[in-house]
Order: sequence, then C-alpha cells, then structure tokens
Amino acid sequence: MGIGGPTLASNAPDQGEVRRYLEKILASRAFARAPRVQEFLRFVVEETLAGRAREINEPLVAAHVFNLGAGFDRRKNSIVRAEATHVRRRLHNYYLGAGGSDPVIIDLPRGGYIPFIRAVVHGESKPEARWRQLAAWLSLVRPGKSAPWT
Repeated sequence: MGIGGPTLASNAPDQGEVRRYLEKILASRAFARAPRVQEFLRFVVEETLAGRAREINEPLVAAHVFNLGAGFDRRKNSIVRAEATHVRRRLHNYYLGAGGSDPVIIDLPRGGYIPFIRAVVHGESKPEARWRQLAAWLSLVRPGKSAPWT
C-alpha cells in the first residue's frame, strides 16, 4: 500500500520502505554527525507519513525541532531556513554518493519544508523524469504555483 497525500509521487513506496531508507540516510556519513539536521529530516518525513504534510510550516518546525515556542518570529530568526538548507545540501551529497542506487528518494524541495518522497522508476536515467514528478507534486501542494524550471 502506497502512502497517500499530495506530497508523494504517484509511485510512492510504502511507509515501511520510506522509514527504512530514512534510517539509512540518517545513519549515512552525510548525516551522522548532524543531530539537528537528522531531527529536522525525521520530523518532516514522519509528519508527511502521518498525513499532515500540508500542516508543515516554519513555525511548526521551529516548535518541534528547535523547541522554539509561540515567541518564534521567523523574520528575526532564520534557524529553520538555515537548517533546511543544510538538509537539502546533505541530501544532495547523500544521493551523489552512498544513496546513488537507493530505490527510494526523499527530497526537500526549495521553497518549503514538505518532503517529496518517491520510488525510483526502474531504468530511470534522465533527470527530466524527476523534475516532471516534482512539478506535479508542487502543483498539488502549492496550488497556483508552478515549478521554477517550467
């Protein structure tokens, strides 16, 4: 049974498989020495798996990952945006190296905190397929917004 919701590709893997590869990512060299980055990625993936992807936003991440309460002001504190950048960079490095052949991709597209989770299509070799899936995902999660590369 695939994961439902607008943040997952049509070929989304089941939750057990997503969690298995999430743990592999978090244990990887790219993430092993970065507990806050690990916690950030785990939180957004688990929220997505629980069907609460549309609720993921900067104040929610600030509260749950960084223990910043109601006084969190994202205009004055960029910690969530900065850590999201670190997560994206580490994911990129992970998939360039140890995760290059993983059958499950967990990505954190720029412009938000909702992960994009999908299974790799057998024989997939062109990055355009990934971008088409991401564009379709973006249209569901952020209606009225188009992918920056389209």
